[in-house]
Amino acid sequence: MACMRVTGSADEIELLARSFRKNPVLRRRLDGMMTGYFEAQAPKVVCLDLGTTGPNPVEDEIVAIAIVDWAGNAVHEGRYRPSRMELWRAASEVNGVAPDNQIDLPSFFDDQVKIREIIWGADEVIVYNAQLVMRFLEHNDAAPASGARVTDTMYEYCLWLGETNRNYNRLAHIELTDVADHIGYDRPDGMSASLANALACLAVQKWIERQRREEQ
Repeated sequence: MACMRVTGSADEIELLARSFRKNPVLRRRLDGMMTGYFEAQAPKVVCLDLGTTGPNPVEDEIVAIAIVDWAGNAVHEGRYRPSRMELWRAASEVNGVAPDNQIDLPSFFDDQVKIREIIWGADEVIVYNAQLVMRFLEHNDAAPASGARVTDTMYEYCLWLGETNRNYNRLAHIELTDVADHIGYDRPDGMSASLANALACLAVQKWIERQRREEQ
């Protein structure tokens, strides 16, 4: 439960609290302004990135996953071996997954329950290119709960770009690295590709939301 403290007129505080269906506690400050607070359940938001052996969830496998919360804290990070030998080469070319450095790692399904609980417990799941990511999560029984909001940062960025340039048909695939460079995000060194991508996706989503607030 998060305690939200707000300052303003009594009407402003009561209106904000009402939007959360809460009753505020109000006090008058020495300067005459009202201050108040109310308790509300903060939504659980996670952002995740997958590393896979290819684009087809039926034929390919998840070899890496990183999940971070809204504050950028790593909630889960894992690297996994493909179960089918024919996938080793593809995984090695894309993610550096090779038998000599990953043969002893667990299968994705060893962590499936933990991953599923994290994703199922989220009110909002942020991903880059949701169409692809959701197909892999659904195929591996780790998709978000039916009531959760799925935010596709790639779509949100393309939509914002289209609105900004008055080109409403500009909804195409744009690489996350290019978007991160555009907003001036410096990718941190010394971490896995999946964790770096999850943090980059989160940074882009926050940037988009700031732009929209400033334009209002």
